[in-house]
Amino acid sequence: MEERSEKFTDSLRCKIRNFCVRINVLVIMGCFLSSCSPFRAIDLLVDRKGYSLEKEQSYGNRSSMRMDIYFPKNQSNINDDIIMFVYGGSWRSGRLFSGKKEYYRFVGKLFSNEGYTTIIPDYRVYPEVKFPSFVEDVANAVKWIHTNMNLNNDNRRLILIGHSAGAHIVSLIALDPNYFKEVGIDRSVLRGWVGLSGPYNFNPLAIRYVRPIFESVIDDIDRARPISFASAKAPPGMLIHGKRDRLVSGNNSLALYKALTGAGSKIDYVSIDAGHFDTVLGLGVPFIGKSEVQTTVFKFLRSLK
Repeated sequence: MEERSEKFTDSLRCKIRNFCVRINVLVIMGCFLSSCSPFRAIDLLVDRKGYSLEKEQSYGNRSSMRMDIYFPKNQSNINDDIIMFVYGGSWRSGRLFSGKKEYYRFVGKLFSNEGYTTIIPDYRVYPEVKFPSFVEDVANAVKWIHTNMNLNNDNRRLILIGHSAGAHIVSLIALDPNYFKEVGIDRSVLRGWVGLSGPYNFNPLAIRYVRPIFESVIDDIDRARPISFASAKAPPGMLIHGKRDRLVSGNNSLALYKALTGAGSKIDYVSIDAGHFDTVLGLGVPFIGKSEVQTTVFKFLRSLK
C-alpha cells in the first residue's frame, strides 16, 4: 500500500511538472508571436518573494544608465559581497533578444534569496554608442557601487556575472585593468567573475551585423578581445558554456580558460549539455533552466570566501 502511494505521488509530481513546462512553453510561444522579448514572458513565470527591490537607481547622466537593486529579505542569511549581473543582447537594441534589466528579475531573485545584494544595470548599446562605451558604462556602474555601497570596507567585494555580450563586457572589465583605472578604482574591489556563454576570442569585424559596433577598433581589434588581456593578475573566474551553443562557440570559453591557466591565473571552466540561452535561464527560471548552472555558480561563489 505504501509503495503504491509513493508511485502515485511520483506520478502526480511528474504530471504537475509536465503541465508547468507546457504552460511555460505556451507563454513563450505567445510572446514570440506578439514580437515581444521571450525574456519578458519568462519574467511573468517567476514569483516576487524573498527580496525587496529598489528600481531605476541612476549611475550616470544618460536615461539608459539606470540599475535595479535587489536586497535580501532574510536578514539571517546575508552575504557581505555584492553581485552585479550584466545581461546580453548583441550589444545593440532592436533585436528579439535585446536586453533590459526588467527581464532579468529571476536573476535578482535567485541571488538575493541566497543573501546577496544583487544589482542589474542597463547600459547604452548600438546604435546610440559603439565599443567601448557600453563597457565603460558598466565600469561606471561599478564605480557607483564602490562609492555608495562600501566596497572594500568590512571585507565587502564585488562579483561580476555576465551572459553572452554581457559576459564579454564583464570579462573585459575583469581582465583589462584600464577600465578600473579610468574610473579611479583599484581592481582589488573585484572578488571574482563569472562568464556565461561569452565571446572572448572572436573577431567582431568578421561578423556583418556586429562589425559596425566595433569599427572603432578596426586598427587594434585586440582591445575588444578579452583573451588579449589574460594575465596572472586576473581575479578568480569561472567560465560556463553550453555544448550545444550555436550562437557563440564554446571554443571561446575553452580558449580563454587555456590562456588564463597558462598565464597562471585562477580560472575554472565547465562545459554543460545546454544551448546558448540555457546557461542564463539556469539562473532561476523554473522548469526551463539547467540546474547545473546554479550548482556550478554557487560552488564557485563559496570558493571565493
